[in-house]
Amino acid sequence: MAISKSTRSQIEAVAGDTLGTFESVADAAQEHLDGTASSSGAEAFAGINTFTSPEALRSQEKINRENVESYRLLTREPAIARVAVCDESGKMLVYYICRTAPISVGDEDVRLASYRSPVGRLAALSIGDEFTVHVDGDEVPVEILEKAQLHPALVEQEWDSRNTVLEGADYGFITVESFREFLSRGVTAQPDTTLLERQLEEEQESASVIEGRRRSVIEKMGLRDQPVLDQYQDEIFRLPLNTRLLILGAPGTGKTTTLIRRLGQKLDLEALDESEKGLVGRLPNGHGVEHGKSWIMFTPTELLKHYVREAFAREDIAAPDERICTWTDFRRQLARQEFGILRSSSGGGTFVMRENTQTLLPETIGNQTSWYSDFDEWQKAYFWQELRDAAERLSEEPADEISKLADRILSVIGAAGEEPASTVLVALQRLVADVQAQRSEMKGDTDERIHRTLNLQINRDQDFLDDLANFLDSLADISDDPDDTELDDEEEAAPPKTRRAGAAAAYARAIRSQARSTATRRSISKSTRTGRLIDWLGDRVPSEEDRLEVGQSLVVQSQLQRFVNPVRRYVDGVPSRYRRFRRARQSEKKWYRPDGYAAIDIHPLEVDLILLALLRSADELIDRIQAVSGEVADDFPVLARQRQLYRNQVLVDEATDFSPLQLGCMAALTPPEIRSFFACGDFNQRVTIWGTRSIEEMRWVIPDIASRSITVAYRQSKQLHELAKQIVVHSGGDAINVELPDFVDNEGVAPVLATNLSQESKVVDWLAGRIVEIESFVQQLPSIAVLVNDEGKVTPLATALGEVLEEQNVRVVACPNGQVMGLESDVRVFDVQHIKGLEFEAVFFVGVDLLAQIYPDLFDKYLYVGATRAATYLGLTCEQQLPDSIAGLTQMFGEHWK
Repeated sequence: MAISKSTRSQIEAVAGDTLGTFESVADAAQEHLDGTASSSGAEAFAGINTFTSPEALRSQEKINRENVESYRLLTREPAIARVAVCDESGKMLVYYICRTAPISVGDEDVRLASYRSPVGRLAALSIGDEFTVHVDGDEVPVEILEKAQLHPALVEQEWDSRNTVLEGADYGFITVESFREFLSRGVTAQPDTTLLERQLEEEQESASVIEGRRRSVIEKMGLRDQPVLDQYQDEIFRLPLNTRLLILGAPGTGKTTTLIRRLGQKLDLEALDESEKGLVGRLPNGHGVEHGKSWIMFTPTELLKHYVREAFAREDIAAPDERICTWTDFRRQLARQEFGILRSSSGGGTFVMRENTQTLLPETIGNQTSWYSDFDEWQKAYFWQELRDAAERLSEEPADEISKLADRILSVIGAAGEEPASTVLVALQRLVADVQAQRSEMKGDTDERIHRTLNLQINRDQDFLDDLANFLDSLADISDDPDDTELDDEEEAAPPKTRRAGAAAAYARAIRSQARSTATRRSISKSTRTGRLIDWLGDRVPSEEDRLEVGQSLVVQSQLQRFVNPVRRYVDGVPSRYRRFRRARQSEKKWYRPDGYAAIDIHPLEVDLILLALLRSADELIDRIQAVSGEVADDFPVLARQRQLYRNQVLVDEATDFSPLQLGCMAALTPPEIRSFFACGDFNQRVTIWGTRSIEEMRWVIPDIASRSITVAYRQSKQLHELAKQIVVHSGGDAINVELPDFVDNEGVAPVLATNLSQESKVVDWLAGRIVEIESFVQQLPSIAVLVNDEGKVTPLATALGEVLEEQNVRVVACPNGQVMGLESDVRVFDVQHIKGLEFEAVFFVGVDLLAQIYPDLFDKYLYVGATRAATYLGLTCEQQLPDSIAGLTQMFGEHWK
C-alpha cells in the first residue's frame, strides 16, 4: 500500500510515541518488581504486631502478590492499545490501555488505564464516537480521533509493535507490520540514494503497510488472543455483576474471549462500580471464599479446559482445578462427597453411577424439563404427605404428650400447599425441641435394652464381637435394599473407629430392624445384608416379647424422627424419594426402561436430576427463610452447606453442550444476593444428545435470563464461512446471521474433497499432499488438526501419516482422549468428539460418510463444529461419497490447493 507523506508522518508520530511509552512502562514495572522482591508483607507494617493483626498482614500479602503479577505482565506487555481523543476545546489527550492494572511512569503526558476500567472502553469504540473521561476529578466529554491496537514485542532489547492495526479519520484502517522497521526506514533514507534503492525502499514500505486488517496465520493450537474486544463484545462484558446472560454466536465470534474478559473485570474490585461493590459487600460473612476467588467456570471437555486456562493466564487470572472444571468432575464431587448420592468406601450413598447403563427411555433424554417437573412435583407432594401420615399416626398414640404434640404438628402442616415451603418448615423447626425431647426419652430406653442383650451375648461368649466382625467382612459386597431402610432411623454419629465397635453398631442396627419388622409384621429378605446377619445371629437376639415392645417404640420414634430436622429431610431426603419415584414410574413404563438394570444402578443424567432438586430446594429455602421469619439460613447446617457451594460468579463455556438439568445445577450455585450467571454457546454447535436445544429450554433453566447475539466472526475465510452457513441450511437448520469483519482481507481458498478413499494408505497419501501444499503457501507449518471418527483410529492414523511426512521433517502426534500432545508445529490427530472450542489454520476430516453413519443424530453438528475449527484450509475425505444430507455442497469443494 502506497502512503502519502502526511500519513507517513502520522504513523511515525504514533510509532515513536508508542515505543517510547513501552520502554517507560516496562522500565517502571521492572523497578517496582525489583522493589517488591526486596521487601515482604510484614515489613510493610512497621511496628504492627503480626500475631494480633493476621488479617491485615494477609491482606497486604495478597495485594503484594497481585502487584507482582501485574508488574510482571507489564514488563512483557506494556500496553495493548493507544487511543487519541480531543476534548471540546480541541485539546488532544492520548490514553494507553493496559491489559492489567497500570502504574505511574512519572510522565504527566502518559495517561495509562486498565482495559477493565471504564476508560478502557475507549479501545473498543469507533473513530468519531463520543465518550466521557475523568480528568483531574472532572467529567470531560471527548471524541475519539485515532486508535491503535498494539502487539508489543521485545527484540534484542528494543521494543517493537508487530502487526499494529491503526485507525484514523485521515488515513482509514491500516496495518503496519513493524513500528521499529517503519521508523528505521525513515531515518536511514539519504538524499543521494540511487533510483534503484529508492524504488526498492518504496516497495518495501508499501509491503509493510497494508490496507485494512491483516488475517493472521494460526501457528498454535488453542484459543485466539484478542486483547481488545470489538465495540459490541466490549459492551457485553461490562454489563453489571448481577446480570444473567446467554451469549449466542457462531464459531469465531469471540464468545469465550468475552466470557473470560468479563470474569477478569468482575474479579477486579477496583474495576467494579459502587453498586457492584455494594452487592459483594452485602454477602453474608463466611458464605464461601473471598470475592477474588469466588467464581467457577464450566467447560464441556478437558481439552477445552486446558486452553481456557491458558487464556486466563494471559489475563493474569489464576485458574486452579477447583475453579475451572468439567461438569463430569464436578458432578461426581457433589454427588459423592457433598450430598452422599453415590456410594463411597467411607459409607453414605446407595447409588452406583454407570456411564452406559440403560435406565432411561430415549424420549426422556429429549424431554428432560418435563421429566424433572414430574419428579419435583411428585417428590414434594410425597414429602408433605409422608409428614401428614406420620403426624396422624402419632396423634393416635395413647401417650397424651405425644398425641398433643402430633396435633400441634398437624396444625402447622395444614398450611403446606397454601404457604411457601420455607414458611411451613420454619414453623415445624420451632417444634423440634419438644419432638427431640420425646424421642430422646424413648430412644434411651430402647438403646439400653439392646445394649443389655448385646452385653449378655458377650458374657456368654467373649469372642462374640470378633466372630461378628469376621462375618461382617464376608458381607462386604452385599447391601440392604435402600427402600427398606428409613432415612433418619438413627442419629448421625461418627463411624466406629475399631472392628469391635463396628460390630457392636452393626448388631444394634440389625436388632432394631428385626424389632421393627416384628412390630409391623413385615419380613426382612434373607438376601439382604441385614437378613443374612439376623440369620447368622440365630437365637442371640432379644426374646420375641422384647422385640415387639422395642419395635413398637422404634416405630413411634421413626414417626417422631421425621420432625427432628424437617429442613434437612426436605433437602437431603431427595435421593430417597427419587428411588420411590423411579420405581413408581418404572411400573408405569414412563421415563424409565422396565428392566435390565439393578435398583442401585443410575445414569449420569439421573444424578443431574437429583442434584438439581437438592440444589434448588436448598437455594429456595436460603432465598426465603430470612425474608419470612427473620431467621438466618446459615443456622441450618444443610443450608450452610449450600452457602459454602455458592460462587459469586458462575460462567459456562459452550453451554449448549450441557443439558438443561446440568445448567440448572450450575445456576443454583449463584447466591441470591448476586445471581451472576454468564454463559455462551451456539445451538448449531451442540454435539451431545442431551445438550440444550433452544432458548426456551434455557429460559426453563433461568426464566429471567437475557440473550445477546454476536454476529461478527473473526476466524474463517470467506470461502469457509460460506460453507459453514450452507452446512447448517442443508442439515435443516436456520440460516446463520453472522458477518465477516470489515477492513479485513477475508479471501482464502476453497475447501478440498477426496472421495472413494477407502484404503488407509491412499487417505494418508492424500493428507500428506495437502499438508505439504499448505506449508509451501505459508512458509511455516501452521496449526493443523486431523479428525477421525473413533478413538481407536487416532494412533494408527497418526503413525501412518507420520511415516509418510517424515521426509518433510513434519511430526504427526496422536492425541488420545483429546489430550494435548507434542509441539505447536506438530500435526495433531484427534477423535472428532474432542475438538470443541479450539481453532486451527487447517482441519481435515477423515471418513465424513462414516461419521454420518456412526452419529446419525449429531452428524451435522460434528461436521459444522469441525469445519468451523479451520481458519483457511479445510479438507474432507470419504470412503465413498458425501452423505446425502450435504451432497448438494459438492460444487463448493476443489480437489487440491495447487
